[in-house]
Amino acid sequence: MENDGPLDPKTNGRGQDGVPGAVDIREHRELIAQLMSAEERGALLTTIMDACNDALVSTDLRGIVCSWNLSAQRMFGYTAREMIGRSILELVPEDQRQREQEMLAGIQRNGQLDPFKTQRLTKHGQPIEVLLTVSPVRTQNGAICGLSQIARDLSEQIRSEAKNAMLSAIVESTDDAIISKDLGSIITSWNRSAERMFGYTAGEMIGRSILEIIPADRPQEEPMILGRLKNGEHVEHFETRRLTREGKLIDVSLTISPVRDGEGRIIGLSKIARDITERKLEEQRKNDFIAIVSHELKTPLTSLRSYIQLALARTAVRADLASEKLLARAEAQTRKMSAMVHDFLNLSRLEEGKMELDRSIFPLAELMEEVVGESSILSPGYRFELECHHGPQTDADRNKIGQVMTNLVNNAVKYSTAGALVHISCRIVGDEVVIAVADQGIGISPDDQQRVFERFFRAGNDKTRYVSGFGIGLYLVSEILRLHGSSIVLNSEPGKGSVFSFALPLYSGPAQGASLIS
Repeated sequence: MENDGPLDPKTNGRGQDGVPGAVDIREHRELIAQLMSAEERGALLTTIMDACNDALVSTDLRGIVCSWNLSAQRMFGYTAREMIGRSILELVPEDQRQREQEMLAGIQRNGQLDPFKTQRLTKHGQPIEVLLTVSPVRTQNGAICGLSQIARDLSEQIRSEAKNAMLSAIVESTDDAIISKDLGSIITSWNRSAERMFGYTAGEMIGRSILEIIPADRPQEEPMILGRLKNGEHVEHFETRRLTREGKLIDVSLTISPVRDGEGRIIGLSKIARDITERKLEEQRKNDFIAIVSHELKTPLTSLRSYIQLALARTAVRADLASEKLLARAEAQTRKMSAMVHDFLNLSRLEEGKMELDRSIFPLAELMEEVVGESSILSPGYRFELECHHGPQTDADRNKIGQVMTNLVNNAVKYSTAGALVHISCRIVGDEVVIAVADQGIGISPDDQQRVFERFFRAGNDKTRYVSGFGIGLYLVSEILRLHGSSIVLNSEPGKGSVFSFALPLYSGPAQGASLIS
């Protein structure tokens, strides 16, 4: 029984069972049949057919099209006027028509056929994949008088399946471990490389927590990642460590992306893990080598410099100007070598995380004068100008800030022509002191400016090809400043020179006047 039909005025809105608003469904159907004409029923049927997303086509027993809905028009490109009265075989590819005729004959004999996949041709001859359902149309006495065909376009589904198959193949064939998990950190997928990398099979890990492969000393890593992604923040790839099934720690580089549903809501995470254990070991071996060589070089260099200084003192007594000049140059070269060894030692300390700051309060003008004085001796063919007003003091590691300034001044010299001016300045800006080194050199291209502070990076162009260096000076500058909570700023234009600047905290102390050396 239904209770949403029209009320029967004869029962005062009550059905035969006495329930208000209830009408016998048989009476309801009979009433509709009486009230709706054949024309109205036809219009209703046409409306239903046109509203369907599938192509609905009917043919007679010869295969001549008798009806053609709007979805058939959209799918195949023919209007109803163009197709009604023509053979349905015009939609069938030439090499499939014989099989199609046999299939239609079989339906007429047996009266049924399961849905099947096949091809059809559009008006422009483009083949499309369809799922076809063919049913007999019968007269009132049960005789088959025609066929109805329902065609569903599978093109998008097939493209999606092909895309998914390709993505699955990529995921399974990549050397990187690809893992997905829900927002509760429960693993939902685990590819073959994850099996090789961590030792667990997909069957063992799917449904378990990702925390099982995260070392115990990193408890906050997973909540931090989840929290940032839930807040809509982007998580850059980062290096960390993970546990294998055997309990071995491996170094990995992680790339993390959110997984979203159709409405854009984050429902999980995908992780790509690359095993970088060998790379880390290679870096460690290289750092160990640099540290050992640097230590071994430091001792003989110190001795050599002492011998040269002793010889210089003796030549000064004898007034041997020629020997004094040669020995002064030799001493300058030993200073350069000592500076390089010092940089390599600092590099190895940085890589091992062992570089520490020895902070003290000192006047910047005094340190800058030392750096400029040293540079004047090492590079006598250049002009140096120091401008440091008001004698500001700062709280920092004096030796390491000295290395920063020395590296910046040496760079200015290396990339400038002989006789050029190198200007070093400091000025107070608010509660900071800004130190800048400006040169009149070749400048740095915009592309190289993005990478100039990377370890071992050197600009590759004709003007820098013959400039000596290892590409660690500016890297050390940026890392030392980072340890101080500061950063290096570069302003440069090719052909017009460069300005490197950084800021240190201003210490409120007695002013020591202005200093100017040129």
